[in-house]
Amino acid sequence: MNTTKTVDPVTVEVIRSYYRSTANQMSTALMRASFSPIIYEVRDFSLGVYNERAELIAEGKGLPVFMGTLTYTIRTVMDYVGKENVQEGDMLLCTYPYWTGAHSQDAVTILPIFENGEIIAYSAAKAHWMDLGAKDIYGTDTTDIFQEGLQLKAVKIMKAGKLDEELMDILRANTRLPDVLTGDLTAQISACELGARRLRDLSAKYGVEVVRAATNRILDHGEEIARKAITAMPDGEWTSEVAIDNDGIVDEPVVIRLKVTISGDQMHVDLTGTASQTKGPINCPFVSTMSSLRLAMKMMVAPHYDANEGFFRPLSVFAPEGTLLNPTKPAPVFIYGWSVMAVGEAMFAAMAKGAPNLSISRTGGDIGAVLWSGTDPATGEFFAGGGDEAVGNGASCDADGENALIHFTLGECRNIPVEILEERYPILTVAYGLRHDSAGAGRFRGGLGVTREWRILGDLSIISVVDQTRGGVEGVEGGLAAKPNRILIYPDSPEQRIEGKLTGFQLKAGEHIRVETAGGAGWGDPRQRDAAEVLADVRGGYVSRESAEADYKVVLTGDGAGLSVDQDATANLRKVAA
Repeated sequence: MNTTKTVDPVTVEVIRSYYRSTANQMSTALMRASFSPIIYEVRDFSLGVYNERAELIAEGKGLPVFMGTLTYTIRTVMDYVGKENVQEGDMLLCTYPYWTGAHSQDAVTILPIFENGEIIAYSAAKAHWMDLGAKDIYGTDTTDIFQEGLQLKAVKIMKAGKLDEELMDILRANTRLPDVLTGDLTAQISACELGARRLRDLSAKYGVEVVRAATNRILDHGEEIARKAITAMPDGEWTSEVAIDNDGIVDEPVVIRLKVTISGDQMHVDLTGTASQTKGPINCPFVSTMSSLRLAMKMMVAPHYDANEGFFRPLSVFAPEGTLLNPTKPAPVFIYGWSVMAVGEAMFAAMAKGAPNLSISRTGGDIGAVLWSGTDPATGEFFAGGGDEAVGNGASCDADGENALIHFTLGECRNIPVEILEERYPILTVAYGLRHDSAGAGRFRGGLGVTREWRILGDLSIISVVDQTRGGVEGVEGGLAAKPNRILIYPDSPEQRIEGKLTGFQLKAGEHIRVETAGGAGWGDPRQRDAAEVLADVRGGYVSRESAEADYKVVLTGDGAGLSVDQDATANLRKVAA
């Protein structure tokens, strides 16, 4: 912990709230000014404010798994450039995957905030740009980092408060969507500048030393909460193993092995035994591996508190270099996000053995991403879009899983509304709803995934990034697996194809594609679920009568409004199945 100047608790809380509102205002500014639906609708971004040591103070809306990477990015970029070479009004841009923890399209802007010639804080933002010169707008088949877009380690996009137009020309020349990139980057810059103005106002009101002392107290408080929660957990070691379908190139499972150790108020995660870095782009830079595990740990120890760097001080992580979760250049990383999700799932799977009351069954384990690109026949202009689909959440020891949620690593990320999709792209949504019978059965049922089907109105190229297609995620304490993810090309036709990862698949006008996302796994023996709850699930369309009898051992009689539980038959069936 830090040794801090004493600041009264009321002032600390006022400053804490000020930081939170600043980060949220930055998020709102970015969404309102951006050009791309991937930012203003999907919210594929994250931003926040950091102290002079680049420790997270407050995060805004967006992807929490992004936020956990920016401390490392800021520190690495500033060390590379040298603080002595940065002046007030300079803003740095980084798209280098091994520093940002992401693919090159997840671009980071960093604005050092000065007071009397000294850096007192940073505002930073990370947002997904639809294209930055990779061989495809997204890709499941890249084999090295050089196929994945423009890499910039640390360049000044702003110099002394003025935009570097030469650098902007370079960026515009390296994208298929120059106007969209310009708009999104300008929005990102404005959001960081807003954060800087707010923090300068805060220092002007209270003085740098009071603000610094209050900030240290905020971080220390986060650490205290986390250590207290970890201390309440049992000491021990627990392991888990999660498999990714393939790396996008080699059609073999890629295995993550995780061991979590709790000792006193410390938590350590060891990823020794995880697969070596892969030929295909499923590799995950270590900083994003760390961020996913931080997020999972935070959800267990302090889910109701705003995140800051203090919460993560009790956590340490080791991943051997040259492996899937700590790759070395030039390993491709375009779809690193699917490893981010998998390692977070592995953390919950291990902790379900050691602290089941704090964990959940596995979620659908994916986001069912489908993207498309093509040329507008009316204008001749290139277009690109796409987004994520929700999955079922895993059940817990005392509650059913939630239906249709974006994977927990992506926080407030959303899919693009039907109206926006159909206005901007040659696509018509013909079906969208919860996926019947997709949840894992249990004393507490998993959440349902979704089904969405599109009709293509103009020729375009499809990219699908869907994993966990080879078997539903397993339940806990006797809970059953959920249905897996899948993509159907030409659904319900003789030519139907069931796919997972695809890049550059051509679809013509009139053809269909359907996404069916996984449900969450169940918790506990399904035979222990109250028969009345099973009846309600059948009436609600969540569970079929066949599943009610086969999985829950509940026999129903009648139809429609007269549907009811056959109590005697159910009791006999459950007795036989026991």
